[in-house]
Amino acid sequence: MGCHSIWGNGGTLGPDFATVGAGASLQQLAGMFWNHTPRMIETVRARGIEWPTFTEAEMADIISYVYYVKLFDEPGDPELGARWFLEKRCIVCHEVGGSGGDIGPALDRYARYLAPILLAQGMWNHGQKMREAQSERGIPTPTFVGREVADLQAYIRRASLLRDRNVELLPPPDPNRGRSLFSTKGCVRCHGQGGRGTPFGPNLLMATQRLGVAEIAGQLWNHSAQMEQAMQARGVTFPQFEDTEMADVIAFLYYLRFYDTEGDARKGQVLFAEKGCAKCHARDGTPRLGPDLSMSQAVLTPMGLATAMWDHAPAMYDLIRVRDDVEWPRFEGDEMRDLSVYLRSRAAAARSSGPGRTNR
Repeated sequence: MGCHSIWGNGGTLGPDFATVGAGASLQQLAGMFWNHTPRMIETVRARGIEWPTFTEAEMADIISYVYYVKLFDEPGDPELGARWFLEKRCIVCHEVGGSGGDIGPALDRYARYLAPILLAQGMWNHGQKMREAQSERGIPTPTFVGREVADLQAYIRRASLLRDRNVELLPPPDPNRGRSLFSTKGCVRCHGQGGRGTPFGPNLLMATQRLGVAEIAGQLWNHSAQMEQAMQARGVTFPQFEDTEMADVIAFLYYLRFYDTEGDARKGQVLFAEKGCAKCHARDGTPRLGPDLSMSQAVLTPMGLATAMWDHAPAMYDLIRVRDDVEWPRFEGDEMRDLSVYLRSRAAAARSSGPGRTNR
């Protein structure tokens, strides 16, 4: 917090963690941390701060937190929300602030909330009735792109005549509870375990990549009619959500990208040479400045590798500075993931070839 902020709260020496790395996986975030490590080392040394080290569990927790805060959207634009309320014909059926139709319920009660998740949940739960009413009146069913659902929520907050305007804070979304709900609500019947897709439904990891809460909520609404028909055809009950259940399911979908660990070992092998790793780390027992990573416990998990690299970064930085043939490696895209998969494959091969020794 001395160097970084969350939504503007904290230090200013480094980037705001709520706005960088949106949609990045666990290993992509680890790569981003690593790329900026030399600057961080120089900064903490100049300020007399001790380099922080982490256990593997601590590193997993802090990277998960940095990923989690991006789940929360910034408030939408009420001016745009007023425009969508008219253009998408919401005003025909719904009243806000004393203006609008009375076919559906007034939306003023949603003004208690900053985030649009309960508005989206209400739309989902009443989707069939809404579509029937729209069809009777020749009103096309609206679709939402980008942050339009968040804009609608912002407009409702501004225009509502609700007397009690105190913000009602809801429990933070729980992706683990969302994983359970994804199964019990029947989503898994079409989208498979972990949302990886089946012949009946798409891979949700790809469909929700780089999307925040409002955007995922909009996508769920856009496909709700199609999903309802498909579920009815298969004898699956169309799910209803209450309390914060939809928020939890969306949090689960948001985290699908975080755990993406399916890399390419062949690409990782090339990276091991191209990034200069082979100049310091052995692959065949040959003495090097660094340990033989095929014999290291750290490479057995993606987070173990990230933790070991971070904890030993100052020593590696000092070694690289006195060598002319090695530059600080940078990892872009899925390169850290591919390198991790390759090192795990090397470690597995070393252990299967005979009695193994492991070290950090």
